[in-house]
Amino acid sequence: MARKIRLATVGHIIYDIRDYVEELPQKDKTVKLRMPSKVSGGGSAANVAVNACKLGIPSGVIGNVGTDRHGSFLLEELHSFKVDTSQVQRIPGATGLSVILIDKHGEVEVIEDYGVADRRRTISEKYVRSAEFLHMSGCSIHHLQAASAAAEKEGLPISFDPGRAASKLGERRLSKVLSRTKYLIVNKREIIALTKREDIFHACEEMAEKYGLTCIIKQGGSDTLLIGERLHKRVPPFRVKCVDTIGAGDAFCAGFITGIMEKKPPADAVRFANAVAAAKVLFKGAQSLPSRKYVHERFKV
Repeated sequence: MARKIRLATVGHIIYDIRDYVEELPQKDKTVKLRMPSKVSGGGSAANVAVNACKLGIPSGVIGNVGTDRHGSFLLEELHSFKVDTSQVQRIPGATGLSVILIDKHGEVEVIEDYGVADRRRTISEKYVRSAEFLHMSGCSIHHLQAASAAAEKEGLPISFDPGRAASKLGERRLSKVLSRTKYLIVNKREIIALTKREDIFHACEEMAEKYGLTCIIKQGGSDTLLIGERLHKRVPPFRVKCVDTIGAGDAFCAGFITGIMEKKPPADAVRFANAVAAAKVLFKGAQSLPSRKYVHERFKV
């Protein structure tokens, strides 16, 4: 039975295999593990839902896993974090899988097989409309269009973090989805891939004017840019020593959504999101965000 949720996320649910190395491998070079491989849940939609639950926002994820043991593991992990999984479908085939290399500075390289993650399925309009907010991560364009259409009917705010894969589809193919989006959350490479423009500031201004959305540009250790029709702000990051950056962007999204749902002004929501992302990179794994109390006490937000 579905739990009452406030946030619905749609996208990938992935089985992560994490390998910690001294440095990321170069061509014709072997690197050794610093410790035994670790496994954990991943996938952007799952990560955002998990993090939002930790921050106090009841959440559910819409996505696919396979009928293999990896799918069973991921469902158990999501249940342990109190994420509603009533809209996770088990589809014959392999669960999506990532092999992630993490160097001593916390930087990552990812090898990914989506498995059944993007297999076409029905998105429950009723489920989407039962939430107060929809977050979409990079996934099948069919799923993005169906989920955003359902949210639009109900007047729900939508955040969209297309990631590398969906950004490459380009603005034209994503135009319907973008027209329904209130907050577009991207990094520099993604906005360039999306708009085919190198000048990211003006690219965001045009997107804001054309679609009536607000662009949030994540820049890791540099200021986050917040660009809307009448909004231009820079929000500085929190400086920490990174252990593992995998999932930092998803932690940021969860923090931003939480801030917006708590009626914070966008710039304050971004500041909170930066704190949540900073807290996440102090720990290993995509779903390792500590408690909200920890975020508050460490970063005073």
